[in-house]
Amino acid sequence: MNVSLADISVPSAAKPASDTAARTDCCAASASPACVFPLPLSEFEHYMLTDDRPSHPMVIVMLVDGQGRLHESVLRLAVQQLVLAHPLLNARIDNRDGQLQWIAAEPLPDSSPSTATIEWHATDGCDPQTQLPIVRPLNILAGECLRLQVWTGPSGGADRWRIALEVHHACADGIAAVQLIAELFARYGRLSLGLTTIPDGANDRSRPTFEPPRPELLPDRSNLAALESTAPADTTTIPRRSARTIIAKLCRLFLRRPVRLAGSNQPEPHRHPAILLQTLSAEGTAQLRAQATAAGVTVNDLLLLTCLQQVREWNTAAGTAHSRQWVRIAVPISMRSGGHAGLPACNRVSYALVTHRMGECDDPQSLLQRIHEKTAGLMTGREGVIAWKLFRVLRRIPGGLRCMLSWWSCAGTLVLANVGDVRRRTRARFPQHDGCWQVGSVTVERICGVPPVRPNTVAAIGVAEYRGRMTISLRTDGLQLSRQHSELFLQQFCERLQRAQ
Repeated sequence: MNVSLADISVPSAAKPASDTAARTDCCAASASPACVFPLPLSEFEHYMLTDDRPSHPMVIVMLVDGQGRLHESVLRLAVQQLVLAHPLLNARIDNRDGQLQWIAAEPLPDSSPSTATIEWHATDGCDPQTQLPIVRPLNILAGECLRLQVWTGPSGGADRWRIALEVHHACADGIAAVQLIAELFARYGRLSLGLTTIPDGANDRSRPTFEPPRPELLPDRSNLAALESTAPADTTTIPRRSARTIIAKLCRLFLRRPVRLAGSNQPEPHRHPAILLQTLSAEGTAQLRAQATAAGVTVNDLLLLTCLQQVREWNTAAGTAHSRQWVRIAVPISMRSGGHAGLPACNRVSYALVTHRMGECDDPQSLLQRIHEKTAGLMTGREGVIAWKLFRVLRRIPGGLRCMLSWWSCAGTLVLANVGDVRRRTRARFPQHDGCWQVGSVTVERICGVPPVRPNTVAAIGVAEYRGRMTISLRTDGLQLSRQHSELFLQQFCERLQRAQ
């Protein structure tokens, strides 16, 4: 008899029979992560730490919505296993001999990690999936790396729930955050199935599986030679950049001052939501892909075009737009390759910048083709290598990075981070029903996330696809934009995207 996880009920009073047995089940392949410490900070991690501010915390936020009975004790154990398996989630930053290094965090008296907190909320009388986390920092210097907030119905017994996972960007990039979500639920599913009576005929295919992280890969996470090797080897078609080309590119980078998104007259910084979201229908998502194919471009190109158009129309409505102004979209690009399959949570990401004048939006078809030509080059990975080299040079100059961040007050107009299909980014596999992960007693219905915002980069957009539906997430600077205007910006963006031609 074929049995899906949706058919297996978990007793409400179930408790983990043996923490040791549960850890053996899920973590047997994970060697002691502490052996990698002390671990010097990479250039990108140093940037994440330097630009971290209480008003603009360098924190990635992921949201997961689902239904089914969510067991607190099982989830807490799954989080504990997750943190212990990923060294940078169980660490703090210390200055040793003049060098910033990751060192192992001190465990709590009960041997639980001290680097993750879980806040469990019962939402009496309201839908848990309407709850949003507010902007809050994580103290990475003290080892506060991860925070989870869970909203359930009255007394934790309602079917609907929402989980917000907040991870410091020094510990993980966007793809790593998606992988953490998948691994967390895979661990939860395996633990919860260990508490149930499995019907006759059920086999291991009814259990989530995941690839355990390999901590020994962490020391090479920022190896520059490895980064350069991610570029195509065919140098006859894509020549290496000369020093003159790189200097010219850096001059354009610093001399083209990007316009800032128009803010609100009365922003509301207190209790500002860390994420807002809208999900397109399956039909709308499929139509967007069809439009991209018909135009000979990618969905990401359409997203970039929509970003440029939305900034121009938004600033025009505020009376601050001019056709000669530069609009710059910062695009995180993954520097992962096939050799990084088991890499634990960390940053293997860089940035590319897509910059156009507002006036170019007058001819969207021509602009779309220019965007496509640029993004095709971005996929070689060499744009990301340039950014890493710049961070490395600035790090060698005492105070260089902090000075650049102070002088270069607006790096981009907004950020666009598109992780694509969530299921293709993960190292976990789940039984599925109607495209949804079946995880023990629960069903995962939506996954989305958003990167942090920086001073004067007022908005960051995250895009993720799950079960054939694209979710657009938005985070805005509460010092610049009110929640009402943030919701309006997101609504206009989604409407414009679905009108893309």
